[in-house]
Amino acid sequence: MKDQMEAPVEPGAEDPVCVTQRIGATALVWINDPKRRNPLSMALRPALIQAMADAQADPEVRAVVLAGAGGCFSAGGDISTMKGITAASGRARLQDVHRLVKIVQGGTKPVIAAVEGYAVGAGLSIAAMCDLVVASSEAKFSLPFGKLGLMPDLGVLQTLPARIGMGRTKLLALTGRTIDAQTAADWGIVEELCAPGEAVERALAMAEEVARMAPLSVATSKQTLGRGPMGLDEMLSAEADTQALLFCTEDVKEGVAAFLDKRRPDFKGA
Repeated sequence: MKDQMEAPVEPGAEDPVCVTQRIGATALVWINDPKRRNPLSMALRPALIQAMADAQADPEVRAVVLAGAGGCFSAGGDISTMKGITAASGRARLQDVHRLVKIVQGGTKPVIAAVEGYAVGAGLSIAAMCDLVVASSEAKFSLPFGKLGLMPDLGVLQTLPARIGMGRTKLLALTGRTIDAQTAADWGIVEELCAPGEAVERALAMAEEVARMAPLSVATSKQTLGRGPMGLDEMLSAEADTQALLFCTEDVKEGVAAFLDKRRPDFKGA
């Protein structure tokens, strides 16, 4: 990773298709194919999977921001690579990129999508799998898979209903309709709107908020939520087991001491 504290700089055409920068305790991951509006190309897939895996494994990283270079988050799948796909190769193609979904959803570090321009098709799938979404007021969102004869993929038929409900997910999936950023925020796809060109900056600020929290608290909250809907008894049992372990950590001792001393806590993730 490029370790830097100054403001992030968008990668250029000479840079790899996926570029990671370090901004304090945040890993800023860029999808970098702006001339083609950052499609989920065959070259991008392994690079993005590796970047996300590296960020999740880095003990110095507290949060991840995912952005698209050139004013577009991602225009979705790379249609130029979809000719001649068989049932077997199509399954393998999806199962390979499913690793990205599992890393983002199953990791302990929150992932924040910074959306400028279009997040359509697989681009919306990627945004929806992230924990939080910051979007420009000019962003656009859609699931136009049906226009290619395909169904929405990358887990979006689970992650999107969890955000916006079944009816609205069906509306997007069955009509291919494009919605604007305000509608996406009203529905729950987007947590925070910002002025055009400010999505990365606002996402980094949100990541700093995450970084001030105790890492084990963040990790257990993310993973418990990631288990999906639970009955009341199951949830109470899960929180009792997890909270009991958290009470034994050094971070809880530090958090209590800092509160009583009226100072900012210095959490270590232990």
